[in-house]
Amino acid sequence: MLAVLAIAGMLAQTGPPRLAPVSDEARDSSFQAYLKKLKTVVAKRDEKALRKLVDPEVLTSVEGQKDLRGWPKFRAIWCVGENGGPIWDVLTDLIDLGFFREMPSIYVSPYVVWKFPRELDPNLHLVVLRDALPLRARPDRDAPALATLSFDIVKQVSLMDPNNRFGWVEVETAAGLRGYVQTEQVRSPLMPRAQFSRREGRWVLTALDRAR
Repeated sequence: MLAVLAIAGMLAQTGPPRLAPVSDEARDSSFQAYLKKLKTVVAKRDEKALRKLVDPEVLTSVEGQKDLRGWPKFRAIWCVGENGGPIWDVLTDLIDLGFFREMPSIYVSPYVVWKFPRELDPNLHLVVLRDALPLRARPDRDAPALATLSFDIVKQVSLMDPNNRFGWVEVETAAGLRGYVQTEQVRSPLMPRAQFSRREGRWVLTALDRAR
């Protein structure tokens, strides 16, 4: 029996790498209440209200620079005061991808960064966000489906424009099959990541780094 289980475990490990969504918001009602406020603030792009949801000593990590702390640096780096600044799209993306609880007093997002397998190179891969996503033969919705992807981790073959969610990117599966998926259906494990902590009885955004 033990031999059978061992063989089954080996077979399971030979399958394509996958990363299923993780969402733990329901585990803490106070964090759910915080997220409700955050969603409203992001929808309205309300800078004044956002500041109340951010830790005064918020940490912003930027490639090539030392970690920067405080609202003024956070505001400048993320262009919070500018109409259409990146902060609003980034927070929208994090909200859509969900949050998981690292500790009772810490939530992080997105799972595609924090849960990405350490043995894979994040510079070379993308995470499929959907179950039963067609891998198209050409960058066209009407193109034949070569395979179906279900939360697969795939290699990125062509460059991806993160600002064009309806564009296409060529990817390669673990089995070596190449095809196309829309950029809105995948995310890079190098995308911005956030940490939310409970400080003095209330939740705040404590860290948000730029894409690495």
